[in-house]
Amino acid sequence: METKMEKEPLPVLTDEVIIERILKGETELFEILLRRYNQILYRTVRSYLNDGSEIEDVMQDTYINAFQKLYQFSNKSLFSTWLIRIGINEALQKNRKLSKARLQTTSLEEKTYQLPDNTTMSQENKIAQTEKAGFIEKAFEKLPEKYRIAFMLNEVEGMSVSEISKCLEISQSNVKVRLHRGRIMMKESLLSMVTKSELFEFGNSRCDRIVEYIMKTINKL
Repeated sequence: METKMEKEPLPVLTDEVIIERILKGETELFEILLRRYNQILYRTVRSYLNDGSEIEDVMQDTYINAFQKLYQFSNKSLFSTWLIRIGINEALQKNRKLSKARLQTTSLEEKTYQLPDNTTMSQENKIAQTEKAGFIEKAFEKLPEKYRIAFMLNEVEGMSVSEISKCLEISQSNVKVRLHRGRIMMKESLLSMVTKSELFEFGNSRCDRIVEYIMKTINKL
């Protein structure tokens, strides 16, 4: 009885080979590099910026910059290292622009101050706040009782160490120890709720959007 021959997996192209072929005209191969390094570039930029749209703007600028300067890349360093350095520089430039804009906005607001309109909070922000509160509550529930009460009185109710000491009839130093240990436990509990791979993850839809934009852009260059 004949058995079907298993197909051998296609060899994975190295960054060096891909770059060499891109420089010879196969620009469509740049997509491989995009998908290979979207995650690490996102997490790099995320270390400097919080706003999702600003992060994606910087990623796009980084990739366009890298593509235009690809001929300058040398094999003395990893492509990922070279790309990250470009990303950091782009992120720092973005931060400087944002800081300047904030100063101008603050100056303007000091002249024409208005109370914020809470009704303008987007539905997305409300959902994010709800999810965050849920994670915190779950972590809080895992605390041992003596740490839970100290944490609740201080972090949620805003009571001072002196007040908590009187309520629980323990020394102030003991209150401080419980608060310190409670915060550590909360942090560990929150981190345990997600895997490291899920932290600051650059999801598939966002990855596809970046790739589509970059590939369209470089084809026009």
